[in-house]
Amino acid sequence: MRQVDKYLQLTLAYFEMPDITNPAQLGSVREDAVISWVGRFGMSSKTVVQQLLCINREAVNKLINRMKRKGLLHVHQTFGNTDQGFIVLTSEGFRRAEFILQQELHLKSDVSRINERNLVHDLSIQLVVINLIRDNKIDGLITERELALCLEQRKNDERLVDGIVRLAGTMTNVAIEMETSNSKNKGNGELRKRILDKYHQQLHLKDGLYSQVYMYSHRQRFLTQVEKTHQRIFTTSKFGFTNQQVDILKNNIKFKAHECSHIYELMFNYGRKLTFETNAPEINIKGYLEKLDELTALAESSSDTVLRLRLDGFKDAGVVLGISHTD
Repeated sequence: MRQVDKYLQLTLAYFEMPDITNPAQLGSVREDAVISWVGRFGMSSKTVVQQLLCINREAVNKLINRMKRKGLLHVHQTFGNTDQGFIVLTSEGFRRAEFILQQELHLKSDVSRINERNLVHDLSIQLVVINLIRDNKIDGLITERELALCLEQRKNDERLVDGIVRLAGTMTNVAIEMETSNSKNKGNGELRKRILDKYHQQLHLKDGLYSQVYMYSHRQRFLTQVEKTHQRIFTTSKFGFTNQQVDILKNNIKFKAHECSHIYELMFNYGRKLTFETNAPEINIKGYLEKLDELTALAESSSDTVLRLRLDGFKDAGVVLGISHTD
């Protein structure tokens, strides 16, 4: 698909910090990096920006506050991640991102489009991509948002994955998939079977969107569970996988357990220190419960699907924070 290639060919140089001593020049380079990153992914967070720029938390706060004053971005509060907030671009930020990247981004300043239920999942993918860039493992990238723009059915397209990267110095495209729960492995395996069918559809093609799949998680046991579920499906006759299909899937799905502790520490550990001196902000339990009541009342009095998704995400965040529990 030519549109996919267009995104894969966008330079990653904006995310590589040059050795600049001039404060004004350095600040400008950092702003361009943040704007380009948020423009491509649609949203981000301070923790991700800190990893992207390799700077301390105080420097991140100063940078984000300066960009807010310039009208380039917004920071929206949420209980859905350890930062208790996420970053989106303003209309002015969109225009600057499109100028930097020389690419139309099709972004809108509509926060309701951000599914807070998937916030940690989406930010975890960004951490993985940062490490791949930092280690010079990739020279091309297409985000899930960009891939959805390229596909005719958008979010309902069965070819959609969490992202695609191009391995450095090759023409090999790799799908990135993030598992932040093991819910897809419960039941009789039909859901995971459909996921494997989706992978095989691309893996067996010479010109498929990707020729390998890298699977990541914040928990090694989730990856182990996925691998065991795959093996059970491969050896169960009712699922109907041929030996050739099994070989293709086994050889080209790679489980990347080495990233688990990194993702957990930055995205799931609410007790981590944001700086060397300051602990993570105390969780506002009262504020959470008040907001939960407000969202519940709104969702019950409306048929708005976005409101119900936000309510579900809010409840999930409460479980992660330890404020509430699943049944």
